[in-house]
Parts: sequence; C-alpha cells; structure tokens
Amino acid sequence: MSERAQLPPRTVHLPLKAIDKCGVCEATKNLSLCSSCAERIYCSPDCQKSDWKSHKVSCGRTERIGLGAFYPIFAISIEKFNAHQETGLHPALLHKIVNSPNPNAHPTALLDGWTAKLIILGDEIRDKRRLGDSEWWPSAQSDNVRSKMMRRILREGNLLLKLLAVCLGILAEFYTTTSGAGRKQTRFRLRQDSSPIADFGIACGPAKVTNQDKLAYYFLNHDTFVRGQDPDDHYWIYFTTARGHDFTLECGMFTFNMCCIVETNPYLSPNDVWRSETMPYAPAFFRDRLMQKNTPDLHRENRRFSVLRDTSLQEAVAHTKDGLSKADVKSMCAFASRVTGRECTEKEMNMLAVYTLLACSDIGSVLESGVYKNFPEKPLSGIEEDPGELDDWDKTGEIFWEWLQNWKKLKKEGKVGNQTMREAYKEYERVYGSSAPNPWAKNRGRSKH
Repeated sequence: MSERAQLPPRTVHLPLKAIDKCGVCEATKNLSLCSSCAERIYCSPDCQKSDWKSHKVSCGRTERIGLGAFYPIFAISIEKFNAHQETGLHPALLHKIVNSPNPNAHPTALLDGWTAKLIILGDEIRDKRRLGDSEWWPSAQSDNVRSKMMRRILREGNLLLKLLAVCLGILAEFYTTTSGAGRKQTRFRLRQDSSPIADFGIACGPAKVTNQDKLAYYFLNHDTFVRGQDPDDHYWIYFTTARGHDFTLECGMFTFNMCCIVETNPYLSPNDVWRSETMPYAPAFFRDRLMQKNTPDLHRENRRFSVLRDTSLQEAVAHTKDGLSKADVKSMCAFASRVTGRECTEKEMNMLAVYTLLACSDIGSVLESGVYKNFPEKPLSGIEEDPGELDDWDKTGEIFWEWLQNWKKLKKEGKVGNQTMREAYKEYERVYGSSAPNPWAKNRGRSKH
C-alpha cells in the first residue's frame, strides 16, 4: 500500500440515477436518452436540439457495454482471487480427509446446532505438491468427486471482500472515465438491455441451501469443529438500471454445490498466465430477465449497500492507478464493516487491497485494449451438477431448459415446491429418469440466454 499518489487523481462521474424527467422542460412522458452518451434525458427532438449547445461540452464518445456480455470478466477476477497467495490455502486442503464425505453421505448435526456434510481431517499433508490428490482424500468415489470437493473448499470464504473488490474495480475503471467536446478520451459505461446501469453494490441475505450442500470440518489433531461458509450470511452483486430494473451476479454458490459456471475461453489470452486450459470456467450466475422469469430464486435479499454512490469509496478509488494508500484501504474496509457489522482484520485489509488492484488491472486492461468488442453477446454458461458433466461440454440441455421455463407453471399446479435450483434439477432427474440429458451444456446460451 502506497502512502502517496503520484498520478492525477481520478474523479467518479455518476450516471443518471433514473429516467424520470426531461433535462430541458422536465416533462415526464415520452422520455428517451441521448443516443450518443445516454447521460441526458429528453422528451422530444426539439428539447434535444435546444440543449445541444450546452450538452455537447459533456457529450462525447461513449462505449455502452452490455453487462450480460461483460460479467465473465468479473467472475474470472474472483477466480484469480481464490488462487492468489494473499488468500492462502484453506486448512482443510492441507490435511488428509479420513472419512468419506462422498455425494451420497448424509449431513451431520453438530453440537452447536449446525448441520452440514462433515469432513474429518487427520494428519497434515507435508508435500504441498500432493494437494487435492488421492493422498489428500483416499476414499473419494472417483477423481472427479475428489476434484469437485477440492474446488468447493478452495472457493470458500472471504466472499464479501472478493465481491467488493470487483465492485471497486468497476467503479474505478468504468465510472472515472468521461468524454466531451474536444476530448479524445472514451467514456465507458455499463448497461443492461437498452438501459444504463444507475447503481450497483453489495446485496446480502440468506441463500437457499440444503444441509446436504453445506460443509463443516473436524480437525482430529486439534479436536476442533469448524463451520464452513454460512449460507445465512451470503453476499452477491446487484445492478439497477436507470429504468429501475434489478439484476444480480452470483459468484459465491459453488462451495454450496450450486455450481453455475461460465466458460472463460473467449476472455483469456492464450499467452496469459491464466489461460482457458488452466481455468476452463469460472463460477457465475447472471440473473437477467429471462433467468428471473424461468429459474428459482437463489436467495432472499435483506439489505443492500451501494458502491457506485458511496462518496467514501469514490474518494478511495481516486488513486488506484498509482496504488492504494492506507487511508484508501481503511475507507474500503469501513464499508465492508458496515455490511458485516464487525471490524476487518489486518489480513482482510491486505486481501481487499490486493483484490481491488487486481480487479482494476483486469477490467482496465480489457477496456483499454478494446477486446471486449469481440466478446460473445451471450456467454456460454451452464451447471456442473455432478462429477463428469464437464466431459460433455457440447451435449444439449434443451429438456432441462424447458423444465426451468415451465417451473413457475409447474409450481402453480403443485408439481414442484419452493425449490432451490439444485433441488429443481433433482426433480427433473426424477421425472425423466436416468436417461435425462445432462443439463451442463451451452445452456442454449448463444440463442436463448
């Protein structure tokens, strides 16, 4: 963390909060946005023409990038956080699993009332090159089962810090850009469908997770029980458009065996350290309008905290190109503390600083290079439900997609209950039997999602 910034500070330029009235006559009907920048509201061509002399100073080249096409970059950044040395390895990955927490194992009720799938851990693994192999978990049903459990544990913890860092990266790289008459700079803004993003930040509340999909750990050497990630203390990113529509990005459910994922290949350079061969996918579930209509809710929102419109965070990202001062990181951690209700530890402060600069680098490099112009409009997404599904990337999942599309109708008819998406899939398997097509597929993503 730097003590002093050397480059000129960045200034956050807030987008429209709502499409509510004409910027000239304040009429509230027949409203539209400036087609060039989408930062000014008009009710008629006459109002727009009369306002041009004033507006052209701030109007300029603007890249309005679709959130639905760009969100895999955010998911990839979070995957990098999971593997970063500042994060460290989960203790459960450093000790041998001595029981059999395979997919068919039942959850265990612990003395403190927590019920979850219990992982019993024995001796420490001294050769760190053996992490995740058969020495770590000898009784796993298969290599795929072992691999998936390792990845679930690897992605556990520090969820708020990871999501906040991504939000700070968006704030710094998108919303400190501006344009106008005589300027060569490009303004970058996020949109969803045709509406600008007016707000984004952290939402929190309980996630819909069964006891079977929660984890708990018992360390034999220490005679200590440790809870895994708590689904009742869950976080995700919300985005609100200027027209008042909400969208969510969920990147923290993989540890709960809700394994919605997005392909990374279109977003990673073959020459990069992070290549699609080493990171073929990243956990993410972007809930756009179609998904809102046709899939069960993943969680219940209790509170939300705006990142975009928080003045302390706007000041904190002013020097992200030059590094973060201790005061900047304190402001970021103060925000995190307001969300969690507790103070950040020194390790958490360090992690948040590292994650934020990494997110800024990832997002900034994509915007500056222009590679986002080549991103697919509909990312390739799906569900890694059971070990082995990734072996069938191209297998169609149309029947499962149709099942989700009919989910609300089935619920009204009493054929399904208040399910999580994982439970919905299990119901689908029950109806269609062992011949049910694997839903891990292109999710009809190129054409429907």
